[in-house]
Amino acid sequence: MASPQCVIKENDYSPELFGFEEILKNIEEAIEKPDSVPRSNIAIIAEPFSGRSKLLYKISELCRERESKIFFSRLVSDENFLHILEKSGDIVLVDNCQLLYSRKIGGFEKLDLFLNTVASSKKLFIITWNQFSWNYLRFVYPLESIFAVRIELPRLGLEDLKKMVMATCEWQMTFTEDEKTKKEERLGLTEFPVDIGPFKRTFRVPVPRIDYSVLKSRFPAKIGSSEQKDETPVEDTVFQQLKDASEGNPGVAKAIWKRSVPRAEGTITPGDIIKPQYKIDLNYDQAFLLYIILCMECVNIEELKGIIDPNANVNRFVHDLERTGLISVENELLSIMPEALHSIESYLKSVRLVW
Repeated sequence: MASPQCVIKENDYSPELFGFEEILKNIEEAIEKPDSVPRSNIAIIAEPFSGRSKLLYKISELCRERESKIFFSRLVSDENFLHILEKSGDIVLVDNCQLLYSRKIGGFEKLDLFLNTVASSKKLFIITWNQFSWNYLRFVYPLESIFAVRIELPRLGLEDLKKMVMATCEWQMTFTEDEKTKKEERLGLTEFPVDIGPFKRTFRVPVPRIDYSVLKSRFPAKIGSSEQKDETPVEDTVFQQLKDASEGNPGVAKAIWKRSVPRAEGTITPGDIIKPQYKIDLNYDQAFLLYIILCMECVNIEELKGIIDPNANVNRFVHDLERTGLISVENELLSIMPEALHSIESYLKSVRLVW
């Protein structure tokens, strides 16, 4: 049976925050502490597409006129951000700290300056950091002492994921069961082995097979009772499929949803939600390049050429990664395809570039 139709809106920005309400409340309490109480710097750590920047934006709304914001969107190439830090209010918000360094000789100078400033300051710093970048740097820098409070963003649950999708789409849709689900096989045939002594052979005889669990779900639990076994609403089944396919990552969920659902009025079934599968087979230089893109989240080809083997054909590597659907190239900037995120992570773990 189809579920009631729902109308949902689509746009690139949702003013609502889904799944991080408790985290936002705890950060608000930290911000409101009196000046006489020591405050610990806060690092928000999460994988790409997890909503770090949206959470930081919400935090900025809590401390208007007290905060200074630095939102890095490209690899930091100068020291202008230090002037902002010097003139900032008592709360400093910094987004995408993974863009403060590059894994090459001389590529850590900006990060050194930033961390020294934070460590010697009495201001409250709330920053976001790519999870894979953080896991690499914490063995090189005393990040955990500089940022004593570390928040790892949780995966979204089914209800939060459902609310998020319904708040960010705008076409009318009906949720319905798959055809194969509708036609549940209550009665079928199975083979039963029968030994016939005189022939010294075993014959397989077809006998009826009844699925009692399906039949039981169709009848009242007790004679004379009107109670029926609870069934999961079909839209919940759809969003459970989406949660499993995205592993609760909001950006990945949006990408899989857009890829699975046609942009037109129509029906959607649980079977429409499919997690793309990727066959990844790279040499070490290609894998390391993919790892750098994963850590930085946004990088151009020239910046990559300064990081990996100078004899490597970076343009060819980028072309191959784009062709296989692992990365996207837009305005010469490279980034991971959201729906490929967890396949990439699994592969890089298998070659010991991610742990």
